Amino acid sequence: MEETEAQRLQIISELWFEDGNLLIQAENTQYRVFRGILAARSSVFEDMQSLPQPPASEQAENCAFLLLPDPAPEVTVFLKAIFDADFFKPYPAPAEFNEVIGCLRLGHKYGVDFLWRRALVHLSSGYATTLSRLDAMIESEFGEESTSRPSESVLEARSWTAPLQPAHQIRAIQVAREVGALWILPRAFYILCSDFPALHRAVFMGTDYEGIPMSLSEHDREVFIKGREIQSGSSADILQFLSHPLNTVGCQQAGLCILTRLKAIGNISRRQGFRSYSTLPLHIWRWRAHINLLDDMCTTCILALKKTHQAARQEFWDKLPEMYGLPNWNELERLKIESIGAVVHQVSPRALYRGHDEPVIRLSGLLVWAIQLSQNVYSQCCKKLREKK
Repeated sequence: MEETEAQRLQIISELWFEDGNLLIQAENTQYRVFRGILAARSSVFEDMQSLPQPPASEQAENCAFLLLPDPAPEVTVFLKAIFDADFFKPYPAPAEFNEVIGCLRLGHKYGVDFLWRRALVHLSSGYATTLSRLDAMIESEFGEESTSRPSESVLEARSWTAPLQPAHQIRAIQVAREVGALWILPRAFYILCSDFPALHRAVFMGTDYEGIPMSLSEHDREVFIKGREIQSGSSADILQFLSHPLNTVGCQQAGLCILTRLKAIGNISRRQGFRSYSTLPLHIWRWRAHINLLDDMCTTCILALKKTHQAARQEFWDKLPEMYGLPNWNELERLKIESIGAVVHQVSPRALYRGHDEPVIRLSGLLVWAIQLSQNVYSQCCKKLREKK
């Protein structure tokens, strides 16, 4: 029986050091590492060093033994990030979603501050907190429709590639709640709304993602269902720019422009993929993809429609956190800066990344302070000028 169990155990060779003095097991996977290094990085493992150890005769591989209750895939990436300096580098170095989640969750759980902050910067790069950054991400996603090569800075803004399994959004929501990263949630719920038909059972019953059981909390299920109803009904509000107001001041060809707009309303609903985007109000009309529907309109009307459309999108975006029972964007941005600093995800990573740990975080915090200071000075100067007049 013992031999069969031993045969089932898997050893991770990159994390098996012959002179290691701590044997860790997660599920059926074992690692032999160094207690001192782990304790130096983790406040939780440092406290574990003071715990009494079994007699040497009872120790496995002549090492202290520690059984972790966490999924083996997460423990593997967590330990690799601690013991391998070339693994899981700071943003904007590329990373895998599963690496980000594993390092974030266990880094937070076991008090490895540098690691969970690094992972949180990576994860945040895929979840915009401003509409302008979301639009940049949408442009990169659909950039082939308008340009042969989207800008490098936009393409590289997100350090990880979204997995093909839509269930990864549930995992992102679950872990974001666990670590208190509330600014991740509005965008994650927004995307999950589109994936709901495929994930209906997973949302209510839970599911496995990469072998790891996951589920939304009862609270998140409730806010998601309520928010999804509001979000799904907002697409019609966004598209109202095509029909209201029909008359544009300065229109050069009133009859033709009105007719073109009315035709566009019918044509867009017949476009391929329209139904899949009907629950995504911010995606439902993309100017570069749909501008040909308005070819017969004058320039004045086109500019007016763009302004009205963007105003409707901004109004929806401003209300998005509230739809899902979250604080407003200002509060979420404040929480984000408190946790990871004012990371500039839009700047080309190649211009920022120099291989040092968290360079963007340390510099951008100072940058925000400088901007705020300059704004205060400017306001004071304007006030003095008004007083002199």
